[in-house]
Amino acid sequence: MKCIITIIQVLLMSSLCICTLSPPADKKSQKGVKPQEGTRKNNVLDRKLVVETPYVKDVLKYHATYHQDISIRNFKNTVLGYVTPWNNKGYDVAKTWAPKFNYISPVWLQIKRQTPNIYIVSGLHDVDHGWMKTVRQKGMDTNLKILPRLLFENWQPSDLKAFFMEPTSMTEQKALIEEVKKVCRQWMFDGIVLEIMSQIGKYIDKSVKFIQQFGLEMTEDDLSLILVYPPFRGYPSDEFFIQAFNEIYPYVHAVSVMTYDFSNPQKPGPNAPLYWMRLCIEKLIGKEENPSKRAKILLGLNFYGNSYTANGGGPIVGTEYIELLKNAKANQVLTYNNNTAENYIEVRTSQGTKKIFFPTLYSIQKRLDLAREYGTGVAIWELGQGLDYFYDLF
Repeated sequence: MKCIITIIQVLLMSSLCICTLSPPADKKSQKGVKPQEGTRKNNVLDRKLVVETPYVKDVLKYHATYHQDISIRNFKNTVLGYVTPWNNKGYDVAKTWAPKFNYISPVWLQIKRQTPNIYIVSGLHDVDHGWMKTVRQKGMDTNLKILPRLLFENWQPSDLKAFFMEPTSMTEQKALIEEVKKVCRQWMFDGIVLEIMSQIGKYIDKSVKFIQQFGLEMTEDDLSLILVYPPFRGYPSDEFFIQAFNEIYPYVHAVSVMTYDFSNPQKPGPNAPLYWMRLCIEKLIGKEENPSKRAKILLGLNFYGNSYTANGGGPIVGTEYIELLKNAKANQVLTYNNNTAENYIEVRTSQGTKKIFFPTLYSIQKRLDLAREYGTGVAIWELGQGLDYFYDLF
């Protein structure tokens, strides 16, 4: 009996020793990837990081590193970057890489019709004058302008009818324009990015003359007007937007085309296939060799991605992407699709297998090459969602 007890004690002690000498497996140390961050003497192109099928370990290791000289512009065409109040990192990105941008658009403002001929701009509580001053100072060499986005929000059918259809509609439109110009002067904005076309439903065909007048009056006051524009999706309304672009572009400083959200949880897939982005440009420019027309197109670039499961999924930002990649093997590569010019990867997580589409240095470079080919600019939605080393490409 004593012998049996002794044997049991020895086995228990051995088990305890094994537990003590064998620490829990650390996923990060198993990968052998030690993330780096901060400035480097060379940019991502010189460091040979812009490759078609990058290794997971290289993304994990280098995503937070970037070229020490942030004043160098590798993309010479117009660049607009959106910033949102719900993603504070975007504010820091705008300050750090200000010389890379021509326009920064904080998503701050909404406009509503209060009573006949009285319009109210809301969202001004989000305005940060200290941040605006810093961004302008750092973007001095490119004459960077700050144009908050202005959204037509929650308009009632009666308001839209009065604004576009009633005999007094011209007076209504004039009142709105005057209010916007007043806010720009008081709050020291350089203009606005106007999002109206997705908000006004059946009155969309009435918006062209209003936008033309809006653009003229803003220009007269040395203010910029950029218009948010839908992409080509094969809808019956697409032909209207193609024709409307020809009538609108001479009156605005640029048109920010929303070439992203090609897929969704109901139809999982790439964020913005390159062939579709090319089609969107070609539909707008037609067969014209008109450099000034092309230059006013800002091709939308998503800096977010999507993570899909068998049950759905949704958008992810850079920090979430990096965490998901830690579930992959260090030597696993991000698969590249030649047709869409996007990378993707499948990883196993505690929530099940996820298929992830997220921008890479290579996929962004392909889209910048497309913009160079056609002479367009780009609009990034949104700053702070991507990875730090993306900005070396701009």
